[in-house]
Amino acid sequence: MKTWSKLKTLFRRRKAEAEMSAEIRLHLELQTERNIAAGLDPNEARYAAQRAFGGVEQVKERCREQRSLGWLEYLVRDVRLAARSLRRAPLFSAAVIATLALCIGPNTAILTLLYALVLKPAPFPQPERLVQVYNAFEKLGGERSRQASSVPQYRDFQANADLFEGFAIMRYAGTTLDDETMPQRVMGMRVNAGFFDLLGVRPLLGRFGMPEEDAIGADHVLVLTRTFWESHFNADPNVIGRVVRLGGEPWTIIGVAPRSVEVLDRYTQFFKPFEPLPNEVDPRARYAGRVLVFGRLKPDVTRSAAVAQLRTIDGRYLDEQAAPATRSYFETAGHRVVIESLGAQTADAVSRPLTLLQVGAGFVLLIGVVNVLNLMLARVNAKRPELAIRHALGAGRATLLRQLLAESLLLTAAATVVGAGLAWAAVRVINGYLPMFAGSAAPVQLEPAMVGLAAVVAFALAGVMGVLPFALLWKRGLKLNEIRTASAGAGVRVFGGTLVVAQVAIALLLLVGAGLLGRSLARVLATDPGFETANLVQGRVAVPKPYESPQANVALQRRIVDGLREIPGVEGAALVFDYALSGSFRAQPFVIRGEAAKPGANRPLVAIDPVSPEFFDTLRITLLEGRGFTYADDVRGSAVLVVDDLFAKRYFPGRSAVGREVALSVQPPPDGQPWPRIIGVVRRPQLTGLEGRDGMPIVFVPMVQQPAGGFSFVVRSARDTGDLIAEIRRKLRSIEPTLPLYGTATIDEGLASMMMGRRGMTLLIAAFSGLALMLAGVGLYGVLAYDVSQRTREIGIRGAIGATRGQIVAMVLRQGMVKTALGVGAGLAGAVYLTRFLRGLLFDVERFDPVAFVGVSLLMLAVAALACWLPARRAAKVDPIVALRCE
Repeated sequence: MKTWSKLKTLFRRRKAEAEMSAEIRLHLELQTERNIAAGLDPNEARYAAQRAFGGVEQVKERCREQRSLGWLEYLVRDVRLAARSLRRAPLFSAAVIATLALCIGPNTAILTLLYALVLKPAPFPQPERLVQVYNAFEKLGGERSRQASSVPQYRDFQANADLFEGFAIMRYAGTTLDDETMPQRVMGMRVNAGFFDLLGVRPLLGRFGMPEEDAIGADHVLVLTRTFWESHFNADPNVIGRVVRLGGEPWTIIGVAPRSVEVLDRYTQFFKPFEPLPNEVDPRARYAGRVLVFGRLKPDVTRSAAVAQLRTIDGRYLDEQAAPATRSYFETAGHRVVIESLGAQTADAVSRPLTLLQVGAGFVLLIGVVNVLNLMLARVNAKRPELAIRHALGAGRATLLRQLLAESLLLTAAATVVGAGLAWAAVRVINGYLPMFAGSAAPVQLEPAMVGLAAVVAFALAGVMGVLPFALLWKRGLKLNEIRTASAGAGVRVFGGTLVVAQVAIALLLLVGAGLLGRSLARVLATDPGFETANLVQGRVAVPKPYESPQANVALQRRIVDGLREIPGVEGAALVFDYALSGSFRAQPFVIRGEAAKPGANRPLVAIDPVSPEFFDTLRITLLEGRGFTYADDVRGSAVLVVDDLFAKRYFPGRSAVGREVALSVQPPPDGQPWPRIIGVVRRPQLTGLEGRDGMPIVFVPMVQQPAGGFSFVVRSARDTGDLIAEIRRKLRSIEPTLPLYGTATIDEGLASMMMGRRGMTLLIAAFSGLALMLAGVGLYGVLAYDVSQRTREIGIRGAIGATRGQIVAMVLRQGMVKTALGVGAGLAGAVYLTRFLRGLLFDVERFDPVAFVGVSLLMLAVAALACWLPARRAAKVDPIVALRCE
């Protein structure tokens, strides 16, 4: 019989059985008729036909074997039997499914994040050959001082780096989308014509830019991202050729890019031709760091060989064309050209916290598996009578094991489905917070590969959960004369106790980590921000083209500040180059006049923050010494600085910093040029976040000396935030109708946003720890409750010969608390070693913090005591007469 026919028969069993019975009945009737025709009595004829045919049931069984796929038939039968058996134990089934789902869901979600943000290659052809080119300054903080590339570098590499197939160049280009009702700020990129070819992508609609369009004055053409096309143009297929106004100029849409390019930056909405500016192509701007350069390696070229070639090309420029001062500057700074994979920055930023979360989720999975193992052990021991009877009737070891494996696999399959649903929901929630800790990374989707991996791991564990309890049971033997009175054997009890110890130890590891992170979070939240955060609102505006000149730019700054201060209820207003709160202030080396730097030593860095004169009063930052800025400190004034007290204490201990001269460069200013002078010292404001208390010092410079294409404002007012922002928007439109307002938020919201990464990690670890604690408590309760049920006869005998209820309770409590104490000891020993990986995440807390270690140990013991007391109370209520009568 062919396999396909056998497979079809599997799904039409009733019909096949009916046809087989009808055929056998017809055969017997025909033979009976022939026997009657031969002269036999009808009854004798029927018996003769049956003797000639043979045993009907045996024939049916041989027919079933011929028409069936043996292993598949057994599988279906075992699955049906397992489903019926689990349906009769709904509480057990629900407990196992819930436990495994709560373990599989978080693991799948965190694994998806880890894969998408760290491990997954970029969605371009041969992504391992795509790199980004940077300039690093090893003597200026290494990776912290990494800087983008430039147009001269790009052209030099394009012409001379023959280990690369090609290069592409990109610059971020925020602009204003002119709207009939209100201008909107939109973010985009300027890219050269070969940018998309280098990535290996093709347009979704229309075309990409051409080389002749990469020039100032060329036709204004625009390529949309797919997300922007769908959200702003409703995925209109006829969008090609439409004209939109960006920055007051018409731009013609020529294409739509596929979604894959959005992994470079989730906020990008369009692509313009590159159009290099005159100051960008100047050879002296080679290290201006204004653009990003991408390259594609030729096949079989190693990265070490490629970066060596780029360094040789760059070194040739420094040796042959750069001015001596420039060459000296870069030698002093330890300049190197470096390359890295696309998305390496995001991966570096999130790999450590995500790995830590994955370890936590993995620990929860281990505890869940241990818990389920205990449940399976109890269930298998409870089914001993049934299994023993089946074994006595002829069922072999393989048959009984298949039944238990089928139950385990059914439970795991249901838990995997539920866990995948939980992971999908978790990923959707995490995407809302993704910008807080992963910057411009694209939203994450639940990866089928990760779900598949989780399923494979789950089913592997299902095999363990089915085999181990059965192996322990088989080792004890399945004899009908032993199954009535025997309790769980010593091996089963030792195995269950060992699992409980492991549960407690792993739970304590997570609790210690959560305790340390929780105390760190509390310390961060208790940190004084150094200014009054209440009633402060910040926002950002982009400067239109008519205000790009220094004089017009400064005049616009004054008008905006004066206009904001005119709003009723406003107590103060100021401008700042970046957001008032920012984790990305420009880092700059500096030189103190009269103090020579040590040769070969790393240069210290400071964060540069350009602000308007009203900034310190508006934020109510305390002036400790000297004075703040005035509008006299403009582009024609002398170079002046205001430093925070961290800078003053670190570099001028025990003396005044006011009047000292500091050059914000790796080298002193040339002869004849003035040194910038410190005119004031302020109390350190935590503008880089509450965790930056002891980080990089902040040096404030006058905003009016830093004309910019965009700047932020800070307004102090007790008015309702929504009303105030609406009033600010109206005031800005009255000052300049084309000013787009965006990025509005209160300072308190900004601080909370900067804390989101730490807060989220702490909450997730706390959630994993709480789940682990619950599972460990439930596991301990389950083991003791099962042990009490198995020892009912023993407890009854103890009661009959005089044991008091208190003694019985103490016996059970002692049994559970000894296991807990062993688990706590093992967990503390493991925590002493593993907490060293948390050192970089702790704030004002030592890794051996006694409060965390002692506190979580007491919590674990308290939960264990409750879990032990419930079975102990049940044991104390055992009536000796009833227990012995049942036996």
